[in-house]
Amino acid sequence: MKMRVITPRELDARLQARWRALQQVNPALDSPCFLPEFTLAAAGARAGVRIAMLEEAGQVLGFFPYQGRWGMGEPAGGGLSDHHGMICAPDTRWDWHGLLKATGLAYWQYDHLPWTQAPAGARQADSPGLDLGHGFAAWKAARVKASRRVEELDRKARKMARELGPLRFEAHVTDPAVYAFVLRQKSQQCRRTGVPDFFSWDWPRALVEQVLATQTPHFAGRLSALWAGDELVAAHLGMRSSREWHWWFPVYAHEHAKYSPGAQLLMHVADAAASEGCVRLDLGKGEDAYKSSFADIHVPLAEGWVTRPSVVTAVQGMRKGALRQLRGSAWLAPLRPWVRRLRALRQG
Repeated sequence: MKMRVITPRELDARLQARWRALQQVNPALDSPCFLPEFTLAAAGARAGVRIAMLEEAGQVLGFFPYQGRWGMGEPAGGGLSDHHGMICAPDTRWDWHGLLKATGLAYWQYDHLPWTQAPAGARQADSPGLDLGHGFAAWKAARVKASRRVEELDRKARKMARELGPLRFEAHVTDPAVYAFVLRQKSQQCRRTGVPDFFSWDWPRALVEQVLATQTPHFAGRLSALWAGDELVAAHLGMRSSREWHWWFPVYAHEHAKYSPGAQLLMHVADAAASEGCVRLDLGKGEDAYKSSFADIHVPLAEGWVTRPSVVTAVQGMRKGALRQLRGSAWLAPLRPWVRRLRALRQG
């Protein structure tokens, strides 16, 4: 099997069509993160994005988007990529070491790889979600029986409407004020939890703005908003493919927390996702408490590293060995809650 690396600019209409065809035949690749539009948005935001192609007998069998520097590789989009891996048919096989050699990477780090693509030694994690295959009403009826929290949401919605004003939801808006609300609330969340505000950096804003600007039947950015009267109480910046809506950056007005505006918004987004033909709302990997109330499916993912012998991987091995020793040190205990908050930040 031949492996060839191209730049995003070389991803012409013919190759994009082939990419989408491979994505559509593989149910493990339903996430919008697996579509070429996401990779192109990442490439527009950060330098170093490349695409490795698997070819055989003149036919492209797979696309592997990545970005790297000095031999150190990560998914295209870095930490904003909630799903990544090889875009290929389900039965496609490849050599990970050969792929790294073709890309010039010493290693590639992943944390949202489909479990069906997991190399040896990978750790398993799950991405919870909502099964909307039978429609929103069927999902809601089942979850009301399973979760008291979901059952109480209708009562809280009526109370919020009485006290703040009629509720109004829009699945996608282009209002700059809603986008600014998302950024502002995320910044406030960062300050509350004491972690860096990644939306203060240029490239994450550039990536999500490109996602929001893309509106096609197979890939679309989604900026959803919930108002109570004239007040914006919750918003969500996400994206969808033709089959899956991705819950990416949800925020809500904390002064109205007693009404559960974030959960109210999630219910509206789930309804909108089903009405647009999506069969799943992916909540993203993480242990946030609300996910256990809403999720009725869990998609298996892999976390880990793929490496090949090099100076870079030798240094990384020494670094990871040192980190393992440090993690066991008592003096690092105060930092561990900070690390956990950082990992959960984008899902909050």
